[in-house]
Amino acid sequence: MQEYPRKRIPIVIVGLEFAGKTSFVLRLQTGEFVNTLPTSGLDTEILEIQGTFFQLFDLGGHERFRHMFWKEYVKLSQGIVFMIDASDLEKLDDAVEWLWKCLEWNLEAPLVILANKADLTHIELPKLIDKVNLRKLPRQSPTRSFQIFEISVKTGMNIDRALNWFSQKIAVSLSKKYIKLEGIYLFLRTGVPIVSHLFMDQPEEAMDNDIVPGFLNAINEFASGVMGGSEGLSSLTTEKHSIVMVKHETLLCAIITDLESDLSVARMVAESVVMHLEKAYPNQLLKYQSKGKFLFPENFLVDYLQQEFNENVVIST
Repeated sequence: MQEYPRKRIPIVIVGLEFAGKTSFVLRLQTGEFVNTLPTSGLDTEILEIQGTFFQLFDLGGHERFRHMFWKEYVKLSQGIVFMIDASDLEKLDDAVEWLWKCLEWNLEAPLVILANKADLTHIELPKLIDKVNLRKLPRQSPTRSFQIFEISVKTGMNIDRALNWFSQKIAVSLSKKYIKLEGIYLFLRTGVPIVSHLFMDQPEEAMDNDIVPGFLNAINEFASGVMGGSEGLSSLTTEKHSIVMVKHETLLCAIITDLESDLSVARMVAESVVMHLEKAYPNQLLKYQSKGKFLFPENFLVDYLQQEFNENVVIST
């Protein structure tokens, strides 16, 4: 069977329009500079850095996109790349305002600020650090790793250095995070249930009223597109549980955790599950859609979670 990258760490790339975010992603993929138009909505790409696979969410920088979905994607990411156009200081105040919104939405994810277009202007980093107000960041997020680099997406200046620092900090940060998994459900994208595993110490029919009605209603709304963005990303919190839902081309995955769990890890697990199953079991999916038969190996889901996320998932007992 063909091997596919499975565990993918979600990273957001944010910044105002024309900062160079999409050109940055394309340089990472191709090694070359490509001048592009601003992203409309969002793009997602898979990138391998030092043997680790990252899922990059390149979020459009236009103001309406910032209001539409920046918050939800930033909240459930393991790392934040914030790009500033250092050659256009007239927009710097607006960029700094949105940077701090991102930092309030996600208090722990490692942050790398890329002051782009260093080939066009002389950047005085001490003054930029003061302008961005980075010196107050340790008080706001004592455990967050952060750094600022002047780069040029056009020439490639400092990009490798910034990426090496960023990937190392994410690895350290992720090693300290976990979720207590209390349930995982798989559905077809339309909302038809396929597989469920409930790990809480009670039968499914006796589940706490806190979760059942709201959970099923959320699944129906999410599957029909009422909840979630274009990539199908959403979460909700009940009195005792958190639920993270991800949908992709064929499948929808819902992860149920306790309230202390890290939702960015839950989102990473859900994303990994649906991507892996769509690649690894395409024939089974087709059989289910056509004949209602969906035969997975016994305990495949639990085995997969323990193999891929042993350090980050604690199964409730």
